[in-house]
Amino acid sequence: MPSTSSSIASRPAEASVKHGGFVSARPAAEVAPLLRWAGSKKKLLPLLERAAPATMRRYIEPFAGSAVLFLRLNPSRAILSDINEDLIDTYRAVRDEPGQIWSLAQDLGTAESDYYRIRAIDPGTLDTQARAARFVYLNRFCFNGVYRTNAQGAFNVSRGKGCLSIPSREVFERFARRLRKVSVRCSDFESTISHAESGDFAYLDPPYAGMGTRDRGEYGPGSFKDFDLERLAHSLLQASARGAKVLLSYAEHPPLLRLLRGWQVHRLSVGRNVAGFTGSWHLANEVLVSNYRW
Repeated sequence: MPSTSSSIASRPAEASVKHGGFVSARPAAEVAPLLRWAGSKKKLLPLLERAAPATMRRYIEPFAGSAVLFLRLNPSRAILSDINEDLIDTYRAVRDEPGQIWSLAQDLGTAESDYYRIRAIDPGTLDTQARAARFVYLNRFCFNGVYRTNAQGAFNVSRGKGCLSIPSREVFERFARRLRKVSVRCSDFESTISHAESGDFAYLDPPYAGMGTRDRGEYGPGSFKDFDLERLAHSLLQASARGAKVLLSYAEHPPLLRLLRGWQVHRLSVGRNVAGFTGSWHLANEVLVSNYRW
């Protein structure tokens, strides 16, 4: 299948929002992401929305992060998964008790000293709700929404700059309502993709690995690495053979594209700063790879 090139400017958003399920649904009120997430595809949402199938039996996302595409598409059925246990535990806690998590998080203080005091707390000493509030708080006040841990597994991102704050209670509650109709799982991507079948739409946005960069602990223990690329491609090919539609966001990495030879490739350039350091902003060549035309 021939490759094609795309840019954000050449892909305007469509007038109508696409929704999951074989039966079309009325557009729901827009729900904002609860978290900031380094590498989020928020700026690419118009393009991703256009790339997503108009209908789907179920939406599957193995690298959930801030789940911006899930929130935009509003599928009637979905699996949201991530290997980051703290992230998934937080989503489950917010799903079950959004008001309590919001109240705890907003009471933690906004000063720089408050941030480092909260960061120093061992989350293992906290209950489920307090751990979730701490996770949301650190995410909203840290630099650039980066999730990074040291060799001991402790979150070590510095405080960010600017007007940082905890979202409103309404944001928590809307996000919780959206999560209540889907399956939220802590799982390796291969296990999650194995559920993709005919009629499903799987969207994957794994951390960019295999690009000759040093591992600084971004995305936490067990996160996606270069040695996972072949396993990823094999999982996607198997899902495709079962009849699922697959869309992958990734860096333009020739070894991976060779493994997915024959798939449609859309090329684009985007600004990135995954490492969380001020001097690391740069334009990166990225691709959207799919087993279907759009």
